[in-house]
Amino acid sequence: MTDKFLALELPMQIFWGIAIVTSVFFVIQTIMAFMGLDADTDDGSGFDSVEMEGLSGYFSFRNLTNFLLGYGWGGVLLQSVIPNTAWLELAAVGVGLVFVLVFVFILRQVLKLSTDKTFHLDETVGLIADTYLRIPAARKGTGKVTVSVRGSTHEIDAMTEGEEIPTGTKVRVTKVIGSELLEVERV
Repeated sequence: MTDKFLALELPMQIFWGIAIVTSVFFVIQTIMAFMGLDADTDDGSGFDSVEMEGLSGYFSFRNLTNFLLGYGWGGVLLQSVIPNTAWLELAAVGVGLVFVLVFVFILRQVLKLSTDKTFHLDETVGLIADTYLRIPAARKGTGKVTVSVRGSTHEIDAMTEGEEIPTGTKVRVTKVIGSELLEVERV
């Protein structure tokens, strides 16, 4: 095996060396990420962060690994297609950049899945709702309204300061009272 490696031209030895070493680093990074030991995405300073600013956000150890992985394997696999060493180097750099861009795209899609989509009652203020159960007049009891927030319908207790609001009436949410009650008025 060593004889075959030494028989290769220097550029191919470099491509193979980079490809093998970065493949090992990539496998280690992947295992660490699945075990929760991956710190590169947690600090918010690398390109792995969704809120990146300027060119300084393009540089991280993970992106270096991805670039070198694409560069090394691109050079190894394209060697039979591109015999000119200068063009092969250029193509390998292109493959490395594509690896980084693909990884960043995939990471951004995954991070979108982890965003907070929790419903907060404050989001209903100003929205139009439908009266589901009659709302007694002058805060003498509660009824229920259904309101749609970000495509999801919620059934929430409500009261009014004005006249009684019958079932099926459109109302506007004016404020949140406590943690589970809305104040509404007729539209």
